[in-house]
Amino acid sequence: MRTTSIVPPPPRKSAILTAALAVFAEKGIESTSIEDICRESQASVGSIYHHFGNKEGIAAALFMQHLDEYWTELITSAKSQSNAQRMIHAMLSAHIGWITSQPDAARYLFSRRQVVSAAHEQAIREYTLSRFRELFDVLKPWFKAGVLRRLPAELYGPLLMGPAQEYAREWLRGCVKLEPRKVIDELALAAWRSLATDPNQSGNRGS
Repeated sequence: MRTTSIVPPPPRKSAILTAALAVFAEKGIESTSIEDICRESQASVGSIYHHFGNKEGIAAALFMQHLDEYWTELITSAKSQSNAQRMIHAMLSAHIGWITSQPDAARYLFSRRQVVSAAHEQAIREYTLSRFRELFDVLKPWFKAGVLRRLPAELYGPLLMGPAQEYAREWLRGCVKLEPRKVIDELALAAWRSLATDPNQSGNRGS
């Protein structure tokens, strides 16, 4: 199966992106200058322009880096399971785990409309679609086995991750106090009930 994960940036670019996330989280993208990122990363203005072109280029590269990290975590967790119900639980656990371990990066991804310029939007859409197709390939054996419902692909994202995404947004905003790790079982069970042909079965192929 072909993977669409991107190649990690070299150390200098990675340092600039790490610095940019810290400054964006503190000041917001609009109020952040290239000079702010230079100070935080200890990179020269010339180095930043060489690697990214402008601030919008930094914002898009940072978004793509964390989007790739998130999708890789999700798909790896799905591939590690040989049982459909456990696979769904593993994906929800990976989703919540990534968000809680990298809250600034998660907030950044949730702010897509504010952080990604029109010039970079299409590339990010195409990348996201390619990773979703990769995940869908992982699910296909359970469609064929009759364990997971055959639904339009567009429904799988909302049914699988919709409640977890909404919970994560509220947690990141500080609107809910319940520890995210404590909600994984309930979120995974809700997703399983939405996607399984028979939620009372074990989730094994041929069960």
